[in-house]
Amino acid sequence: MKEVLIQEYSSSEILRIPHKEPKNDLIVNFNDGPFVEVLGPKTSEYKIAMGVKNDDILEPYYTNTVNNNMWTKGSRKYYTPWHIQVWEKVNDQFIKIYDEPQDLKDKTVYITLDSKALGDTIAWFPYVEEFRKKHECKVICSTFHNSWFKETYSEITFVPHDTQLRGVYAHYNIGWFYNEESEVDYNKIPIDFRTKYLGETASSILGLEPTEIKPKIHLEDSGPNIKGKYVCIAPHASSHAKYWLYEDGWQEVIKYLNQKGYKVVLISQEPLNDEWHDSKLNSTMKGLYNKSGDLPIEDRMIDIKYADAFIGVGSGLSWLAWALETPVVMISGFSDPISEFATGVERIYTPENKCRGCFNTHRLDASNWEWCPLLENTERQFECSKSITPDTVISAFNKAINMY
Repeated sequence: MKEVLIQEYSSSEILRIPHKEPKNDLIVNFNDGPFVEVLGPKTSEYKIAMGVKNDDILEPYYTNTVNNNMWTKGSRKYYTPWHIQVWEKVNDQFIKIYDEPQDLKDKTVYITLDSKALGDTIAWFPYVEEFRKKHECKVICSTFHNSWFKETYSEITFVPHDTQLRGVYAHYNIGWFYNEESEVDYNKIPIDFRTKYLGETASSILGLEPTEIKPKIHLEDSGPNIKGKYVCIAPHASSHAKYWLYEDGWQEVIKYLNQKGYKVVLISQEPLNDEWHDSKLNSTMKGLYNKSGDLPIEDRMIDIKYADAFIGVGSGLSWLAWALETPVVMISGFSDPISEFATGVERIYTPENKCRGCFNTHRLDASNWEWCPLLENTERQFECSKSITPDTVISAFNKAINMY
């Protein structure tokens, strides 16, 4: 048997198989910033540059030197037209092995909206679609209100909020971001969002023009819930600084609308005739068609859609009315008019000789219901809204119903 095996081995053909050098792979993506990883068994050194090309010259924002099985990442998380270059050390010289721009076309991009607020969602979402169209990419989107958009934006894939996705080419978070010093985190957003139109939060992060865009909201519409002509009002908000606090101001407006033959429909979630919620208003609330309380948002949408007008404060329902093409009267002294939409609205602001616009200069403390950063605990607290008169609101309403 031994002799047979020796003979078989001796007669076998000798194959000249070339030796394969170990090889490393480059992993490049743009998930919350530019990312490069070198994976593989080959011991080697790499220089990596991440930047933007101007006239074919790379302006590096981040550089690093790594070995195999290491990674590096840039801290800027908003959209940037990145260009990545990689050099590998070969015989004591660095040889360029990768020189590519970020190319989103046909790639999968994940965009998340980090706020539950109605107004934020309405202001930010349209730019997700604009981003998809501009870059011809496949967009997966996560919001807290996906049902509003699934039917009307069929080219976008929607997933529940906080869904963790692997293998996407790029990921962008839309939101308001502060650092540990409570200053704007410019690694996550390139503008001071407090001084800009709310929609510019999204357009700036996604690298788009800050044009005001109204979203297309899906609504199962079976006709109006309320017969006759009516006006919706929503006097409540998430902070006392957002309220209109002119004494009995709301009651004066309700009285005027009733005299003009309008039903006044209260659609705030906060219930009427609740001592705590009523105490926030600095106004009586009689002569109302009461639809306050925990009703589905779809019911609110129907009521808003068929109203002759909507009167509210700087809250999400005002944004919802705007998106549904209902004329809006917005009363807000704590925010500059630049913060909100400019079309389809009669925007009421504080007189010039009063304190106003603190929302655009200070960080709102949501834990402090009486937040009034300049005048809290003084006789002038909330003077921005207390100085707006009912006549001003009534005049704005009269203009709004003839807006189109």
